[in-house]
Amino acid sequence: MKYFSTRGEEEKYTFREVILKGISSDGGLFVPEKIPPLTPEEINSLLSMNYHELVFYIFKKFEIDFADDEIKELIEKAFEKFDTPEVAPLIHLRNGLFLIELFHGPTSAFKDMALQVMPLFFEASLRKLNEERKSKNLPGVRYLILVATSGDTGTAALEGFKNREKIDITVLYPEGGVSDLQELQMITQDGKNQHVYGIKGDFDDAQNAVKYIFTDEKFIKKLDSLQIKMSSANSINWGRLLPQIVYYIYSYLTLLKKGEIRAGEEINITVPTGNFGNILAAYYAREMGIPIKKLICASNQNNILYDFITTGKYDLRSRTLVKTPSPSMDILISSNLERLLYHLTENTQKIRKWMEQIKHEGFFHVDEETQDKISSLFSAGWVNNDTTLLNIKKIYTETGYLMDPHTSVGELVAESYIGKQKDNRKMVVASTAHWAKFGVDVFKALHGYPYNASDIPEIKGLSGVEIVRLISRETGKNIPQNINTLDRRRMIHTKIVEKNPEKIEKEILKIMG
Repeated sequence: MKYFSTRGEEEKYTFREVILKGISSDGGLFVPEKIPPLTPEEINSLLSMNYHELVFYIFKKFEIDFADDEIKELIEKAFEKFDTPEVAPLIHLRNGLFLIELFHGPTSAFKDMALQVMPLFFEASLRKLNEERKSKNLPGVRYLILVATSGDTGTAALEGFKNREKIDITVLYPEGGVSDLQELQMITQDGKNQHVYGIKGDFDDAQNAVKYIFTDEKFIKKLDSLQIKMSSANSINWGRLLPQIVYYIYSYLTLLKKGEIRAGEEINITVPTGNFGNILAAYYAREMGIPIKKLICASNQNNILYDFITTGKYDLRSRTLVKTPSPSMDILISSNLERLLYHLTENTQKIRKWMEQIKHEGFFHVDEETQDKISSLFSAGWVNNDTTLLNIKKIYTETGYLMDPHTSVGELVAESYIGKQKDNRKMVVASTAHWAKFGVDVFKALHGYPYNASDIPEIKGLSGVEIVRLISRETGKNIPQNINTLDRRRMIHTKIVEKNPEKIEKEILKIMG
């Protein structure tokens, strides 16, 4: 299968090529030339597969250019660090609402579901590329993975690419814009090829810097002279999205195996999302043939996706980023929306026009036909900060289940949709992170404090890890080992940089030699 740019670049590429490139040279995102279908009979045949086998099957459906034995070997390696053989357990919360837990990987967030897989395929693709170059008497190349993160992507990417051969990874995160534990996870990474910088700005500043660097021809030429190429581990890279499709298929199969639905019965899926990648993966599962009726987009107070889905207008002009207890969703520029708009229109000229408008004017408005398609596929809702915390306590009191703020946003929006639409279909909510990654806000929730509370006597003077341990003692809930040991690790990456892309480029040149 070949991939091409949403913005019309003529050349097409294989999976190995697009995972290395990350983003098209015209600024567009790579999409598959076809979305392979799953027939009802095929879906039924998948019921006997475990998670690893399902990943292999879906990768084969997308015809990735790797031998079968190599695909299987890399997939087995990818899930070695998960704390459950199920990989993504499906939990019945209540009243036909289920949570698919996506946080059982080594950094306790859903990003592990792809970022334990993608780096292995990236490294293998690079090895094959360098073998091809050697056969032509060309020098081998190194890669710089450049990542902007609103929290979880950075840690997962650092863990996934740690000490990979001929690969360096640089992560930019907004200083003060992630949870204490998210930051601690990043700055204590001890891989030889890892570089982490706090940036004086928000996530969109970090993301804009990355986009600028990827298209700065002068900088690219400097790296070329050092035999260095650039790529991304953000969800703009197709290598991130493909593994994410699998867990939505898996959630449907699990409902079938548990007898919660009949074959062919439709379900709904709610996804808390900021950059639109996670919910886009659910869209691909639907387009492949999984019976998903509605995709519900859950937003926090940075509810630009809610506005877009309900109006067709994407408007940055009057918005400022709001700090929330769900920082991985604190995003105003949702990159993966571009892929959805291409699939709905199949018109690269429209995509180029809309993307230029948002870049230069901070605004675009889709046509009526496209908006009708969006409305038929998606619904949306959003939740404010204090309500997010109130719901954590409410769910814990009523069910005994302790969730993180992102999952709380998703659960609330799902419940609201069910109530308003009187829709009795089974609902799956993506549970995107372990509660322990957001200990301060979970403590506030359980003890009735509002989000903006700053003077909390019970936890005054305690570190983030100590607060998590306190919650564990109070609730009896386990703490993932990777979080429980964070305060024993050395802080390595403490440098803060300006949001100016050219200054960031200078830092990169220093570390890359």
